[in-house]
Amino acid sequence: MLIGFTVEGYQDWHPAAITAAMRRLGVNFIEFNLRVVDELERVLPQLRGMRTAFHLPITDEDGWDLASTERQEKIDQLIANLQSHHHQLGLTHFIAHPPESAPDSPAWQAGLESLFAATARLPRPTCFENVITTSPEQIRDFLGEAKRRLGDLYAGMCFDAAHFMISGHDPVEQFIAFSDEIGSVHLSDCIGREDSHLPFGSGGGLPIKKLLRTMRRSGYAGTITLEIRPTAGGDLYAFIESYMLLLRYFAPGRYLAARLRLFAMRHILRRLK
Repeated sequence: MLIGFTVEGYQDWHPAAITAAMRRLGVNFIEFNLRVVDELERVLPQLRGMRTAFHLPITDEDGWDLASTERQEKIDQLIANLQSHHHQLGLTHFIAHPPESAPDSPAWQAGLESLFAATARLPRPTCFENVITTSPEQIRDFLGEAKRRLGDLYAGMCFDAAHFMISGHDPVEQFIAFSDEIGSVHLSDCIGREDSHLPFGSGGGLPIKKLLRTMRRSGYAGTITLEIRPTAGGDLYAFIESYMLLLRYFAPGRYLAARLRLFAMRHILRRLK
């Protein structure tokens, strides 16, 4: 199973250095995003067989997405870049959000056409993520439309447990409800209505062990991304222990080796704190 992290820069550490450190820990999967595109020349040599996913732009963080009808030039540039580098990146899939406008608005339909036209040009299939503002019923309808439009370039749902939690839905129940569609999973803890991107055990309310048991019983075998972000002064070991917990549930044969690597890397981790 592919289990890993979202990778961006952290303090003075370049994404390439973080990628190299994760590879030494035994991480076999990384999810990149738009903030790494300009750094590919430094990042690519550090992958050395690791597999990756790419989270396509989102309006809240990047100011545009593939549903932004007025940003066609940016969309074309990004797709061309990804088409050029997807083999070197070892890409398995992309992740995209549905359009952010209201589903019954004219803007939604225009955004939908832009989104599907763009994802149909990508070199790998796309998973579509549940977002906080969209109900489970709306997500189900959207996924059905994506499957119809994209065919083999539809990779299923990207199940974001924290997003369901924040929107007032039990993530365990929603995993069961959508299990037939889920191709990738995003995990992080959250506090209240804030998408905090916290490590497990950091004061959030996500029922992580119950969810992991449910995922394991279901036979889930897709990718898992820890979408957690260390903060200055935060507990870096909580970040790593979240990964260790996933290994215990889904890849116990890799758990001991990761523990030994972690001990060998302790001097590097002290510099990251």
